[in-house]
Amino acid sequence: MLSNNLRGALWITLSGVVATVMSSGIKSLDGEIQSMQIAFMRCALGVLFVLPLVFGRHIRENMGLPPGETISLRSRMHLSPRWPLHVIRGLLAAAAINCGYYAISQMPLATVTVIFFTAPLFVTFLAVPFLGEQVGWRRWCATGVGFCGTLIVMGPGSGQFELPALVALGSSLLFACALVIGKKLSTTEAPSTMLLYTTCITALGSLPLALTVWITPSWEQMGFIALITFFATGRTYSDIRAYAVGEASFVAPFTYVRLIFMSLAGFFFFAEVPQPTALLGGGVIIASALYIARREAARKRALSRRPFVGPSPD
Repeated sequence: MLSNNLRGALWITLSGVVATVMSSGIKSLDGEIQSMQIAFMRCALGVLFVLPLVFGRHIRENMGLPPGETISLRSRMHLSPRWPLHVIRGLLAAAAINCGYYAISQMPLATVTVIFFTAPLFVTFLAVPFLGEQVGWRRWCATGVGFCGTLIVMGPGSGQFELPALVALGSSLLFACALVIGKKLSTTEAPSTMLLYTTCITALGSLPLALTVWITPSWEQMGFIALITFFATGRTYSDIRAYAVGEASFVAPFTYVRLIFMSLAGFFFFAEVPQPTALLGGGVIIASALYIARREAARKRALSRRPFVGPSPD
C-alpha cells in the first residue's frame, strides 16, 4: 500500500506527463491550425468530457459530494446566485488558455513552462487585496526573488523579451486571477458547479477569437485536438487527485518535474535546446515558489494549533 503523500506525488507527476503530451500536441499543430481555434475546440470538447461527471448519477467524493449523493439535472441547471463571479472566472480562464496556447506554439517548451511557473507568485500578490490574506515579509521576499528569476528568463540579454514571452506571462497572471476567484467561490459553491460553469464559459468566451481564424480541420487534425482535450482534462483530474490525497507541502515540489518532461519533449520532438537563462531563471522561480508553499503550509499548521486565530507573523 502506498502512503497518501506518495500517491499524491505520483498523481502530480502524471499531471506533468499528460501536460507535456498536451503541449506537444499543440505545438505539432502549429502552422496548420491557429492556436485560438485549438483553444476553442479544446474548450468545446471539454464540455463533452465534463458533462458526464457533473450530471452522472454516481458523483465521487472528490467532486464535493458525500458517497451516494446525486445531482439532478434540474438542480444543476439552477442559476447560481454568484453567477457574475462564475462568468468572470470563466472569461479569465478562456483568456489564460488562449494566451497559453499561443505562447506554447511560439516558444520553446522548456522556456514557456518556466514562465508558467510564475502563477503562484501572482497568487501571493492577489491574495492580499482580494482574499484579505496576510502575507509576511518572508513570503514577500520570496515572491520578489521569484520575479527576479522571471527577469533572468525574459530579460533583454536572454533573447526572450518578445511578444510570446509577454503573452505567456499574461497567461500566468490571468490564471492566477481565476484561481483567486475560484478560492472565493469555493466557500459557497460545490466543485461540480464551478467545473460546469468554468467549462461552458471558457468555450463560449473562446468562440469569437476562433471564428476570426477558423478553418475546417481534417479528421487527422480533429483526432489531434481530441487527444489534446483528453490530456488537458486528465491533467486537471490528476491535479485534483494529487492535492486531495497528499499534503500540499509534500506534493507541490513534484509539480516542477514537468520542466524535465517538457525539456525532453522539446529536445527529442522539436530539436529545442533549453537556454541557460531559462534553466537558471527557472531554478530561481521554482525555489521561491517552493519556499512560499512551505511557508503557507507551516502557517496553516501553526494557526490550527492556536486557540485564537489572529494575525500571523508568517
